[in-house]
Amino acid sequence: MRANPSPVVRRSAPRATRLVFPPGTSVAPDKPHKQADDDRVPRLPRIYVPRLRLWQRLDEATEGAVTLLVAPAGAGKTLGVTGWLRNAAPAHAGHAVWVRADDSWTAERIDAALDAPADAGDNGGPAGPGSTPHLVVVDDAHLLPPSALRRIDERLNNAPEAMRLLLLSHWVLPLTRLVPELLGNFTLLRGGLLRLSDAESTELVSAHARTGDRQVLDAVARHADGWCAAAVLTARDLSAAPDPAAAARLLPHDVAPIATRVAGEVFSTLTPRQRHLLLCIAGDGVVSVPAAAHLSHDQHAGEILAELEDTGLLVLREEHGCTPAPADEPETTGGFRVHPLLAEVVQRQLAAGGVDAARARSTVIRAVRLDVARGNLSQAFARLVRVGAPDEAADVLARDGVRMVLGQSACDEVGEFVRAEPEIVDHRPDIWFAIALDCWVRDDLEGVRHWGDRLLEARRRWSPSFPARGPEGLDASIACVRLWRAALGLEPAYAAVGHAKRVVVASQTRPAVREANAEVLPVLANELGVTQNWLGELTEAESSLTLAVSLSRSQGLAPLGVCALSHLAFTQYMRGRETACVELAGEVLVAADAPGARTLRFVTARAGLARLLARLLDVPSPAGPAETQVVDARCHGADLCTRFWFRVWDARQAVLAGDVVGARRILTTPRETPRLTDEQLPEHLRVALLVEQAFVAVLASDRETLKSLHGALDALGAVGEAALVQGLRADRDGDRRGAAVAFEAAAADAAYSQPPTRALALACEAQVLDALGDPARSEDRLAEAISVTEARRNAAPFFGWARQGTPIATLLGRLAERPASPWVHELAATAAERPDVTVLYASMTATPRELGEVSMALVPPALSPREREVLNELARGATYADIAAALFVSENTVKTHVSSLYTKLAASRRSEALKIARSFHLL
Repeated sequence: MRANPSPVVRRSAPRATRLVFPPGTSVAPDKPHKQADDDRVPRLPRIYVPRLRLWQRLDEATEGAVTLLVAPAGAGKTLGVTGWLRNAAPAHAGHAVWVRADDSWTAERIDAALDAPADAGDNGGPAGPGSTPHLVVVDDAHLLPPSALRRIDERLNNAPEAMRLLLLSHWVLPLTRLVPELLGNFTLLRGGLLRLSDAESTELVSAHARTGDRQVLDAVARHADGWCAAAVLTARDLSAAPDPAAAARLLPHDVAPIATRVAGEVFSTLTPRQRHLLLCIAGDGVVSVPAAAHLSHDQHAGEILAELEDTGLLVLREEHGCTPAPADEPETTGGFRVHPLLAEVVQRQLAAGGVDAARARSTVIRAVRLDVARGNLSQAFARLVRVGAPDEAADVLARDGVRMVLGQSACDEVGEFVRAEPEIVDHRPDIWFAIALDCWVRDDLEGVRHWGDRLLEARRRWSPSFPARGPEGLDASIACVRLWRAALGLEPAYAAVGHAKRVVVASQTRPAVREANAEVLPVLANELGVTQNWLGELTEAESSLTLAVSLSRSQGLAPLGVCALSHLAFTQYMRGRETACVELAGEVLVAADAPGARTLRFVTARAGLARLLARLLDVPSPAGPAETQVVDARCHGADLCTRFWFRVWDARQAVLAGDVVGARRILTTPRETPRLTDEQLPEHLRVALLVEQAFVAVLASDRETLKSLHGALDALGAVGEAALVQGLRADRDGDRRGAAVAFEAAAADAAYSQPPTRALALACEAQVLDALGDPARSEDRLAEAISVTEARRNAAPFFGWARQGTPIATLLGRLAERPASPWVHELAATAAERPDVTVLYASMTATPRELGEVSMALVPPALSPREREVLNELARGATYADIAAALFVSENTVKTHVSSLYTKLAASRRSEALKIARSFHLL
């Protein structure tokens, strides 16, 4: 039993050390100083009333895995839980971790917070095995991204005993509830629990209104109806009235919403300096004292904020996540946040106008001009919009729009401005390119099309207000728009690329054009390189993207530079330079993970895909299941090249999983864009796709598909690639000499680097020549294949693709017996551990004939684990005696399992059972 606390607690001392983990900080500090940690806990206001009903329910609920406390803003969730932790928390909440949620709390960060070791006393070591997990409190849990909520739900259903989580949210979160509630692992606490009781309301109102008048206390209690924030704000409003009792009698006639009405009345009771400060900073979230002084032009801003903080509601102190101070001010830790209800009132005051609003607007405009002059655009535009200065905001967008769009946060500030100020936007063509760029960055393709068309129309009409960025025909913004339209299929790509090349060359050689296009040129170089990647102009793409990286770095456009590097990684991959691709992709991922780094959408997914594709065929393969999970399959809607390679990646993953039929289906289903068929792909990607399909057909022993693919490659003029497929078809038919001749021709005429046609042909020729009794030539071809692939570290040619040839492990083993490079030994060691790929997949892949004979109407049978083991042994060709010895059972038991298998597969003999099993991917 805990002691009954006094009705009003004033600045109670902390009960135990707690850790606060604001966004961007580590979740597992090493033995932090107790007093320092305690100072970072959410503070209780000077006037605080214990919430006994809430505390009692929290004592019970937090013994389970997840507790969700749902109530609207201002209900007192944060302060109620803070008081519980500081004054009355039970032992299992004695080492709680406090988290303020935002969109940076990914699933991995949530896991780290839940799995971090609790403070186990004075020694700071982790708790012992079997101990109760420490409590994690997530404030503003409604701001958690979907991935974090999915992870919480997954842990709730699979491992509830490994976490203690208290979520404070404005609404009910999408978590599985029924079964966890029945099992006692989930508790939902609704907002009614936070409704002030009569006693709590009386104590709270009397302390804030500074009166014990029963009429005032009852009036406020009825008016607030148990809502904590409304009660506090109403009490403070009445405390400022000449006659609190008379003012209390007017409360029932209030028809405005409680929060807005009361907060507005409290705002009017503040001093002019307090009102001016709030009008200047209310939209900035958490603001530091130097930033508040800068925006309000009041050097005593810190003292004013401290006065407002004493209320415990109007302004709250935050330890982290504040708006950065001006560039010439010292760095500070922590800041202040205006209460959301009061911030809403301030925004309405600014919209309504008046002397105070005009003064605050002019003060913020002056501060923003200083920020822009110093090159600090991170907050300038948003601040101008918030204080109601749209013309000045449009000026910033026109002058520094590219830099601002590329460096802005996840909030769509430009889009919100366009929607809020359509008339201003309509008459400012000088900001249309920045708006189109914002749409492009955010994958709003309809927006790109709309604003791009308007820019081109304005250019054609040569409007006097059109912001020409160079001589006619050399405007970088127009060239960039044409490249975007080409990616959307709205105009020919080669024409747009030719125009962009002329603009880039002129911008590098003609000073007047360079000066006019300076802001947009990095964007144009990047988009030109992306389009050249798609068209297969890889040498020129490398030059364009290298220029984009250089210009971005010189102009301080770090997000664009990282984006260009991610595209350059794919350029290197398509040129057959896997090692360079891995290095560039790694550089992108390191830059994206740097503290405070801002990256454009899809950049990390693109770089991750490039690195995985380049490393997938290395030996030993580093792309295990854990690493392949990091690839995010989302990509920009108009990034056609990346979308193509995502398709190839998915097909290769299906092959690795043993689903050859699924891989074939993926490769024959266009994903780049609905308007493009595979026949309309650029030649280099079309050839890569056909060769990829050919090797999948080899695994399925599909002769007709190989014949069709040979014809398609021959029609494209890809002589070497067509000869490679012809050789694979001859090898499948048992024609070793025909295969050897075709592979030799393929090695001589290969034109593309991806896939590595020449090395594949050389390795296959080596296998077939050795089987034909010509080991000397075979060794020469194999050594040449090794030499071609050593720098690339691409082991695909040495998987053993020739069915009629000598196993690749045998050939590599001979080479490894002599003095050889490390690459030879790595290939030989890997090949010795597995059979040739054609042998490996032969027993588990259904042939086209088998697929055609098995009715697709059949439902795949459900096999027991033991039946699956027996089926795999049958596929190996084992006898009943072999199976019995391998599984440690009797032959009669094996016969029983085989009989059950035949019944489930509707088969009468082994060959038929295996055929059906392969068609259902049971092998």
